Amino acid sequence: MGKASAGIIEGVEHKLDELVPVGLRVRWSGALADGVMAGLPLSVVGQLSLPAPLARVLVFARSGAAPDGKGALAAALIPAGIRPLPEPDLGGRFKTRRRRALIILDEAGLDQFVVTAGLLNPAVLACGRWPVLVPLIAPAAPAFAVSDRHQVEAALTRFCEVLEALVTGYYQRTGKKAPVLEVTLAPTRISVETALKQLRSLGKSAVELASKVPRGTRPGRIYEPPEGDDTEEVTFADVGGQDAAKEQLEAICQAIKEPATYRKWGVRPPRGVLLFGPPGTGKTLLARCLARESGARFIHVRATDVTSKWYGEAEKNLQQAFDWARKEAPAVIFFDEIDALGRSRMESHEASHRLVSTFLENMDGLEGSEGVVVLAATNRPEAVDEALTRPGRFDRLVEVPLPSRDGRRAIFELHLKKSQRLAGRAVFEPLDEGGWERLLEATEGYSGADIAEAVRRALESKVRSRATGGQISQDELLVHAVSVARPW
Repeated sequence: MGKASAGIIEGVEHKLDELVPVGLRVRWSGALADGVMAGLPLSVVGQLSLPAPLARVLVFARSGAAPDGKGALAAALIPAGIRPLPEPDLGGRFKTRRRRALIILDEAGLDQFVVTAGLLNPAVLACGRWPVLVPLIAPAAPAFAVSDRHQVEAALTRFCEVLEALVTGYYQRTGKKAPVLEVTLAPTRISVETALKQLRSLGKSAVELASKVPRGTRPGRIYEPPEGDDTEEVTFADVGGQDAAKEQLEAICQAIKEPATYRKWGVRPPRGVLLFGPPGTGKTLLARCLARESGARFIHVRATDVTSKWYGEAEKNLQQAFDWARKEAPAVIFFDEIDALGRSRMESHEASHRLVSTFLENMDGLEGSEGVVVLAATNRPEAVDEALTRPGRFDRLVEVPLPSRDGRRAIFELHLKKSQRLAGRAVFEPLDEGGWERLLEATEGYSGADIAEAVRRALESKVRSRATGGQISQDELLVHAVSVARPW
């Protein structure tokens, strides 16, 4: 991602002067590169106070450990006052294109960074998924690979160059001279929560600005991704024990990515998929994987996002969700707990009738809306209105059952490897066949969520005991796995 740096002096990279715009100079420290390589939790790595039209810049970074990890960088540029920031003047220094945001390309013409400006003012320069910072309606530039030092240095160098040009470009666009300042990006002890609160609490000026935005252009609450949602990093390989369900959803990926293959045979692609099975088996995770693998926008809608005590508001919220999916195609719109929204009209009141009717109208209205797939999940498929599950609406019913014995082993292996990757060392004693036999026997009837909790409890016990080394034994893992069993 960009050319390598000119050199490193005393742990801080100094770039060639001709690459640095007059005004702000952004550098990165050797400590930051080391942290990204080792695996960096969400961290504030830089902050800067500026004169108008900008007020402040906050820089964030996070990564998984090399060699398989991914790194993500983001800079939030907070303006002074209530006026939205203008389009920056980058002076032709970078290849760019527009797709609901300003995309900055690398030398190969691939998406590298995205610059977005939300309704409440902050502009964000980012690569990787940043659900809290980057609006869901905006495209996302991919995270960069953390496989070797050169890749990390190149990514940091390019990010610094783009941030310099972006900040300088805002000043040039408003006819002001950029301040002459230097900042070095490095891991800090600044609380991430404190930094994010600064972004969230834009105060009276943000409220004033929002009140001036026409109602129809304001994204509704249902489009906010769930906390920690990160479709950029989730793939079908991260789901264990659900091979049959994954196989069916991988076929849906083709319908989103290659609709022309369906047209060649004169058949329409599937419109809807209903995932059903016990709680904790990975239905939501599978939905995120489908969106990630297909490259589609992921719109997560919960029952609480739609329902309202006001007459007609629930149908309006539901309609808004479908309208948004059509606008953002290709898109996967995922309804969690569909039985709460589309319950059988034989056993429900008038409000449910209206919601189901809105569902049916929109599912039928997807005819000709290429690239939109509706996913839903439920623990009670029998409670969903039969009209929704007929062919042409939710065409495919995919069971996501409790994992089999082999499935439980695959899920355990995924979580054990993940925790060891995050820790950067072997934290679990290798299980022999006898250990696996005892563990799988004890976890009969466990869901994927139960297994994840068993692994988490084993790790937490070491944290609480303040252990600084060693490994978790087979017997310890078994004890914590048994502790997850339900008392009923």
